[in-house]
Amino acid sequence: MLRQGATIPLRSSAAGGERLGKGTRASPHPLAPVLLTAVCSVSIVEAIAERTGLDARIKWPNDVMLGERKVCGILTEVVADGREAVTIVGVGLNVNLDPVAAGLPDTATSLSAELGTDVSRGPLFSAIAARVDQQLRRAHAAPGDLLMCWEQLLWRRWQRVRIDADGQMLDAIVLGLSHTGALRVHDASGAVTEVVVGDVLDP
Repeated sequence: MLRQGATIPLRSSAAGGERLGKGTRASPHPLAPVLLTAVCSVSIVEAIAERTGLDARIKWPNDVMLGERKVCGILTEVVADGREAVTIVGVGLNVNLDPVAAGLPDTATSLSAELGTDVSRGPLFSAIAARVDQQLRRAHAAPGDLLMCWEQLLWRRWQRVRIDADGQMLDAIVLGLSHTGALRVHDASGAVTEVVVGDVLDP
């Protein structure tokens, strides 16, 4: 049985190299899934900067980008664990991976592809775990501060994008986040709209 607050490091091998998974990390005290997504997104961006110097950004709600290419995906799920529901966050980060050899689309990248050299996974994982612990404490003590940090790291902020909002396409400018973690945008009509479910796309 997975204990609360547990992290399980996973590694998958592909033709093009290796991908580091951060398995799961469950909060020892209940947090809204959106806050756990924020915790992990911010932690990944900060750890990438710390260990590689690369400037990553968060494509709302759950992808991490290096420039125009995705380097990391985050999946937050609420699942039944017998007596209660628990939130599990899965993180897949492309570390030492050749995207072409792995058959990934040209919208994907890896840390090693961006740097031109392999990255040591152990120190990177330790940096991510430490950042997650730090951001979990922030989420409990000052969730607004966490959301502000998430907002500051948004991919395409202040830029025009297309948004697939649950099947409805919007042309909009990314403004930031609401207090609930919804994406605030300035749409083509001039109105400020909050997107709760959707995917941010290039214009």
